[in-house]
Amino acid sequence: MGIDIYAEWKGQTEEEKHTQWSAAFSAHHGHLGYLREAYHGEPYATRYLCAEAFDSQTSIAAIPAEVLRERLPETLELAERRERELYGETDECEITRVLQSYRDFVSLCEEKEKETGEPVTIEASY
Repeated sequence: MGIDIYAEWKGQTEEEKHTQWSAAFSAHHGHLGYLREAYHGEPYATRYLCAEAFDSQTSIAAIPAEVLRERLPETLELAERRERELYGETDECEITRVLQSYRDFVSLCEEKEKETGEPVTIEASY
């Protein structure tokens, strides 16, 4: 079990949605609008980055890209700490891959907000 984060945007195609679902359980697909964390303990970077979705009764919230970008530095610190302390990860390449997924996710959200004029909707499934 774990936390799955899906970004949804106006005009998102069925193929884009399917691609996100196909990436399930991967911590390396932020570029598709998908993030994943397992329930192995704190810190949870996704809960910080997408706080509004976790605070919502529906687990869904529109989060402006500017907010995601502002939270990204702390999110990256939490994700790296998680990798090193919780998982004992020492492979710098693997840590970089996880962190890049968060960067890619925020960049995609920025791109889609710019294209559509509306913030993406974030769904937290947990």
